[in-house]
Amino acid sequence: MRTVLISLLFGTAMVVVTGVVVFHVTMELTWIESLYFVVSTMTTVGYGDYNLRDQSPALKLFGTCMMVSGAASMAAIFGIITDVLLKSRLQEFFTQRRRHMRDHIVLCGLGNVGFRVLEHLIHLGEPVVVVEKQEEGAFLDQARALKVPLVIGDVRFSSILKEVNIEEAKCLIAATDDDLANLDAALTAREANNEIRIVLRMFDQELAKKIQDAFSIQTAFSTSALAAPAFAMAAVDRRVIGSFNIGSDLMLNLQIDVIKGSELDGMTAAELDNGHASLLAHTDGQTDHRSLHPPGDLSIRSGDTIVVAIAPDCLPRLKEMNTAPG
Repeated sequence: MRTVLISLLFGTAMVVVTGVVVFHVTMELTWIESLYFVVSTMTTVGYGDYNLRDQSPALKLFGTCMMVSGAASMAAIFGIITDVLLKSRLQEFFTQRRRHMRDHIVLCGLGNVGFRVLEHLIHLGEPVVVVEKQEEGAFLDQARALKVPLVIGDVRFSSILKEVNIEEAKCLIAATDDDLANLDAALTAREANNEIRIVLRMFDQELAKKIQDAFSIQTAFSTSALAAPAFAMAAVDRRVIGSFNIGSDLMLNLQIDVIKGSELDGMTAAELDNGHASLLAHTDGQTDHRSLHPPGDLSIRSGDTIVVAIAPDCLPRLKEMNTAPG
């Protein structure tokens, strides 16, 4: 915004200087009179003391261009100034709002991962304050549309975290694309609030493990490590729609369309859970009704779609259970 304003002011100044020189030479006006005529022409508030009625067509055309460019540049400049003043007032309003927040979540980083996290937190009804380093971040406008308080600044500075009332926040999520910045923000937050829960995004899986051991931060996640198993298993089995880890053990989420006559056809949820897989969701094939964590007596029928959590070594058995006879 500042660069645009400077460019507009520079362009307007060049038009003014050109106009002053042209009118001084062609109309034999003094420099002051030429400046007065240029300004009154560009702002369209001329008093009739100077005009181009008796001048050449070329000079009239030049004056016309100056009127149009002057009106456009003035409108743009005033628009930018108004926008800056409005943002200043809004910033002041949200600063007061942030300072009065309690038991909120501070989300650092509003990139692809950060914005998805923000959407989930809002869906859960959690109060959130966002800290983003880039003034022209891709998701800033969307976050503002969600009426989320924003702070533009570096998460590594204690002054920025103080501005979001980190002392009374319940959790800090460091989700920038810089591992060291995430760690720095976490340690600074822990210094200000020893009880705060820390959730770190880490690209380096080994660094995430070391951070957990060294700084008592139990929720340091390597996004690449989380995603890699899902990518690998999705390449092997098209039914894989996600994955998660329980300690060092990998669990897969599978979406399965129940085949008629298979072992799954007619099985209850409790029978499926008994040593094979954990039933997370069930969609009735006839009504399209979906239930999450269905009761144990629910009967699974052909045409239904189920989502289960299962260990990778149980995949062959599950595939066998959903095979048509013969």
